[in-house]
Amino acid sequence: MEFSIWTEKYRPKKLKEVINQKHIVERLKSFIKKKRIPHMIFAGPPGTGKTCCAIAIARELFGKNWKQNFQETNASDMRGIDVIRTRIKNFSRIRPIGASFKIIFLDEADALTPDAQNALRRLMEMYSDVTRFILSCNYSSRIISPIQSRAAIFRFKSLSKEDVFEYIKRIVN
Repeated sequence: MEFSIWTEKYRPKKLKEVINQKHIVERLKSFIKKKRIPHMIFAGPPGTGKTCCAIAIARELFGKNWKQNFQETNASDMRGIDVIRTRIKNFSRIRPIGASFKIIFLDEADALTPDAQNALRRLMEMYSDVTRFILSCNYSSRIISPIQSRAAIFRFKSLSKEDVFEYIKRIVN
């Protein structure tokens, strides 16, 4: 018998399964259709679908190779410049598998130190031919303006009780 955490088991796998972010999902679908995405900032409260959307983008763009072409780092755990200079830089410079670019997803990017954000900005410039960055944050104002100017910003809104109950019904069924 296989056990899994329900939040992972029932996490939306495709963009069409994401609830209450229709304006964002439609825009992201158009990027996927063109097989081109910009650097992006997903801003909004916790639990609104930011991580779900980032993973769904990777799944839909890269298919079976999505895990090889996607790196997720929680910036609140690893927030210093050393993480940017080692882990992020090393993944940034490797060519993608079966795709023209890969994705680095930095969750809670607003926790990165200013030095780390400046190093990240340089990586975004240096490796934009093979790497796209998606930064997730609660407050986009805590992301330095040079990064904001290089990314499309998407503002996620809180889920209503009705949306939550609807999703729970979907899981129960």
